[in-house]
Amino acid sequence: MARKNAAVRREEILAATVEEIEATGLRGLRVSDVAARLGLSASLVIYHFETKEALVAEAFDFAGRQDIDHARELAAGAASARGSASALQRLRDVVGWYLPRGSSRSWKIWIDGWSAGLVDDALRSTFAALDQEWKSILVGLMDEAIAAGECSAPDGGTEACATRVLAFLDGLAIQVMVNSQAVDSGQPGAWVDDFLRRELG
Repeated sequence: MARKNAAVRREEILAATVEEIEATGLRGLRVSDVAARLGLSASLVIYHFETKEALVAEAFDFAGRQDIDHARELAAGAASARGSASALQRLRDVVGWYLPRGSSRSWKIWIDGWSAGLVDDALRSTFAALDQEWKSILVGLMDEAIAAGECSAPDGGTEACATRVLAFLDGLAIQVMVNSQAVDSGQPGAWVDDFLRRELG
């Protein structure tokens, strides 16, 4: 059997790590369990990533880039069934997709990861870079919508507005995932629409 090249093997390990974090949580994560998902030895996992901490940071980056790639497709209108959607509608599509829906894998791992990032510099750096990419997507759509006359410029500019939007979405997601009995499933979408209307006029 041909050996897999290093890039393919690393991607498989990262995907398995994300699955293991989803299943057991970050606190319970063991390199041996990640390896077992792929029928590998723990030493081979460490060979590719050197430390568990490096593996975890790269796994979050891997998961985050998958989410960002999909968000960029939505921002470009590539996944729109409506054909050529306005910038404001594409912004709503991206923001709507960002919200957790039911048992969202992404939000389970992000909430877990944010907590670990309080004491892990590598994770904190990973999250900061991903956050900046999310903001760039939102800012691009807001700037496009403003230029097209679809909405008003927000207070403090689009960068500040993108920060507020992500802060609102992150807080709302935590409520949905951790305190779901307090949030009716139909409410988050309506709250987000109202928030965007107030921000962008």
